[in-house]
Amino acid sequence: MGSDESAAAVRRWFQAIDDGDPDAERAMRAQDFVAHVPGMPGPLDGEDWEQFIGIFRDGFPDMRLVVEDIVAQGDRVAVRWTFVGTHEGEFFGSPPTGARVRMSAIEINRVVDGKIAEHWVELDQLGMLQQVGAIPSPY
Repeated sequence: MGSDESAAAVRRWFQAIDDGDPDAERAMRAQDFVAHVPGMPGPLDGEDWEQFIGIFRDGFPDMRLVVEDIVAQGDRVAVRWTFVGTHEGEFFGSPPTGARVRMSAIEINRVVDGKIAEHWVELDQLGMLQQVGAIPSPY
């Protein structure tokens, strides 16, 4: 599988997440999928990943992942993206505020046979928690 096909697979995965379609999202992941997410006690398997995504979907039902840049080389696909959504549900213990939030992230994915096999992500979690009032902003 070439770089273009790997990048296309990641774009389809993002689309399934944006569509809120858990079956399509699950179908884009390899059976032995693993995600590395900061703040988690260890790597997430597919079931843990679904719970993690569910926390975001519950807190931000209109969430979107906007791809800003995507670069692929072989089976690795790097993506710079922006999360946007309205805080309409509980999010990590924070009650809904109605705030429109933005969070930047950079990730690298390993694609095998057209499916996401491994995922590493760095998120601006502090900024997001400040936007929903869970952590005071220094400004």
